[in-house]
Amino acid sequence: ADVMSEKGSQEIQGFLNANGVEKFDVVFLFSVTMWIHLHHGDSGLENLIKTCSKLSKYILMEPQPWKHYQTAARRMRKLGLEEFPLLNELKLRGEHLEPGLLEIARNEGMTVETQFGVTKWKRKLLLLKSNPT
Repeated sequence: ADVMSEKGSQEIQGFLNANGVEKFDVVFLFSVTMWIHLHHGDSGLENLIKTCSKLSKYILMEPQPWKHYQTAARRMRKLGLEEFPLLNELKLRGEHLEPGLLEIARNEGMTVETQFGVTKWKRKLLLLKSNPT
């Protein structure tokens, strides 16, 4: 389901309700944060983290570094396609991207439980834990 849409969020909540659970144990966000950010802006990225923090006890996230955003934009230019319209409006960018992501998570009551190292694509794997409120 598309967690970025109201319909998708309702489907997910319906699944949880039908199975008698309040939250998933873990939600995996592999190679998606950049695409959500590019297509939905800073508020979309914030909404993704907010939604996932409400739906799970943990989030295992593989955030893409800013360099990958630049590579994606360059690919679009080389293909003669329109660049991502929200790219220039993003406030979370460059060296502020990862700290900004973590700040959003903290604002949603999550803490970094551990970092599992770096993938072969040179991306960190972060385990975020939801703190009971």
